[in-house]
Amino acid sequence: MPLDPEDFLVDWERKVEQQTAMTTELSRRMQDTRAAAESRGGEVVVTVDQSGGLAALTLTDRALRLSPGELAELILETSRRAQARLAERMTELVTGIYGPGSDTANFIGGAYAEQFPPPPEDDETEERRR
Repeated sequence: MPLDPEDFLVDWERKVEQQTAMTTELSRRMQDTRAAAESRGGEVVVTVDQSGGLAALTLTDRALRLSPGELAELILETSRRAQARLAERMTELVTGIYGPGSDTANFIGGAYAEQFPPPPEDDETEERRR
């Protein structure tokens, strides 16, 4: 039996309202999402915002014992780790709202994962800091 056009419109309106509410909630939560990482030796803590940009940087006294080049490298490395954590958090966030297997969750999570992949572990860098 075909759907009554009025029932179809009511159902369509309900779905649009539901999708709008989910999108609004996702946007709100994404704006509040941050991720942090601490260097392995505890010299640096980097916090990134929802776009992966630097939101906070903490340097300990140990950081001041490093050369400027070593410190810069450590900050960048720690920032990349924070960005990778951000990608994980965003994937969890969008999956929590849209559900696992959702095209929206896969698209947004995939975009963050592509933009902020986990950095390769660099044992040589760690050895230089010891």
